[in-house]
Amino acid sequence: MRLSRRELYESSGEFQRTVSISELGLDDLSLLKDNLPVTMKIKRSGSTLDVRGEVTADLKETCDRCLEIYDKTIKGSFRILVTEDPSMLNETSNSDIMFFSTDQNEIDISPALRDSIVLERPMKEICSKECKGLCAGCGVNLNTSNCKCKKEEMDERWAPLKEINLSDMEN
Repeated sequence: MRLSRRELYESSGEFQRTVSISELGLDDLSLLKDNLPVTMKIKRSGSTLDVRGEVTADLKETCDRCLEIYDKTIKGSFRILVTEDPSMLNETSNSDIMFFSTDQNEIDISPALRDSIVLERPMKEICSKECKGLCAGCGVNLNTSNCKCKKEEMDERWAPLKEINLSDMEN
């Protein structure tokens, strides 16, 4: 998403834009809409701009427990400091600071938007807290039907472990 100098320096209060998924490089996600809404608020302090915002993405995800497909909304927040002062880049290695030289007319904030969405996604997608997953024996979805697997007797070699009373052990 490219923001013009005029848009950045003349905006006051909150404003909204949309960004396409191809512009963000999120082609590997199953998004329900091609354009994502972005809300931003810009505060100016001298030649530095504090850009704060939120991008919303509606996704189709696959549950890692039961393998069912479900819809999910992610709201990724971001903050970028846009500056014309190159010395701010040398003071810190913070990736949230973007240099915006006076000869540029636009700045691309797509990497910050992409990162805010990707970082909001959990490592494991779960459709609900109550998801029971799949049976390890027959593979049936335990959320929608009961398993018909027979309970197998425990291997006799592990039987002595049943006799251990864990409540008697001290930490």
